[in-house]
Amino acid sequence: MNCRFTLGRFKSPATAAALALAAAIMLVPANLLPVLSTETSGHNRSDTIFSGTVELWRQGLWVLAIIVFTASIIIPVLKLVGLGWLLLNARRGASVDSRRLTRIYTVLDFIGRWSMLDVFLAAFLAGLVQFGEFSTVIARNGIVAFAAAVVLTVLATQAFDPRILWRAASPS
Repeated sequence: MNCRFTLGRFKSPATAAALALAAAIMLVPANLLPVLSTETSGHNRSDTIFSGTVELWRQGLWVLAIIVFTASIIIPVLKLVGLGWLLLNARRGASVDSRRLTRIYTVLDFIGRWSMLDVFLAAFLAGLVQFGEFSTVIARNGIVAFAAAVVLTVLATQAFDPRILWRAASPS
């Protein structure tokens, strides 16, 4: 049984563009507001995505820092750039790169399924690390904005119909 959510009649370049724009707007507070606050042995710390990445790097956790930086900063921006590229090419009309553009769409659609991993990680940490006076982790507003940006990019990708790339490429 396929429980995949689709936008049905709302599939249009305009809907995809509006959702992508809303996602881009939500990425601003997602990157400026703290996503997690931690308290360990009386030491309080609130981190944005970037400051958390820098702290992981400073602690010698380079691999984890690279994963967080890639998954939380680079991929969301690349998803929006890719979707913008698809929308621009669909608007331009005839394209000889329909196959390549469809592959880009497929990659964006696949990545969208894994984009909530950061949000689940923050929720997992907030739920797991509750040791009373020893240590606490609290999710902050930045993670809500990030989750909204992720959901909006997934919806924007679903609202884009890649068949218009092929219609634009076929002769009139």
